[in-house]
Amino acid sequence: MISIIIPAYNEEKRIDRALRQLTSKFPNAQIIVVFEGNDKTPDIVRRYNRAVIEVNKVRLGKGGSIKKGIQMSRSEKVLLIDADVPVSMTTVEEMLKQDADMVLVNRVFREQTYLRKFLHKAFKLTVKLFFPSLRDIKDFQAGVKLVCRDKALKVLDELIISDLLFDVNLIYAFKRRGYKIVQVTAEYHHDEVNSKISKDLMRVSILMFLSIVKLRMFYSPLRFIVYTNTFLKVQAKIIEFLRG
Repeated sequence: MISIIIPAYNEEKRIDRALRQLTSKFPNAQIIVVFEGNDKTPDIVRRYNRAVIEVNKVRLGKGGSIKKGIQMSRSEKVLLIDADVPVSMTTVEEMLKQDADMVLVNRVFREQTYLRKFLHKAFKLTVKLFFPSLRDIKDFQAGVKLVCRDKALKVLDELIISDLLFDVNLIYAFKRRGYKIVQVTAEYHHDEVNSKISKDLMRVSILMFLSIVKLRMFYSPLRFIVYTNTFLKVQAKIIEFLRG
């Protein structure tokens, strides 16, 4: 059995399809949908006996939702997957066969705008400049990852990023502890129409860059700064502005 965690921020348009796919392929899986927002996602999830809905009372972001899901998980292998289920079930099966502490997907896009392609390459370059030990990682932001629960629980205290840079935070935490990371290449479907990132790429890009800087500070002698009241107040204001 595996545990499946789906972070869901207003995903009523996509969650039904996701749960149909996942419950059909993995009928015995523990499925945890961690929801925040104000749409009908919880009502849809409750139609599925195999799925559990956890509603955040305050907004935790993608990273916070995944952390909560990991803590709720019961299986040794934990699949983290976005509500659009961007890879095939065949790819998920291949991931489950790997002997690794973390399995990442190196994305091959069916379609991708030139702007997103440019930003994707720029993002990878920036991450590797800030974190040279990640130079062998081909892709950081795929919306599907497989982790060993016991290893993930050991790094929870290091997972300080709540936004979209959470993926880098998680990968780096595994990497620096010497956990085994395997990468599989797979065709990836990006849902451009319902993507929350695509609706405001520039704000998202700024937020992610600032998060890279914060993460680098956390893993440095300047770590104390990220816990100061001044830093936390400024961070809250920036996040509020960038999230709109």
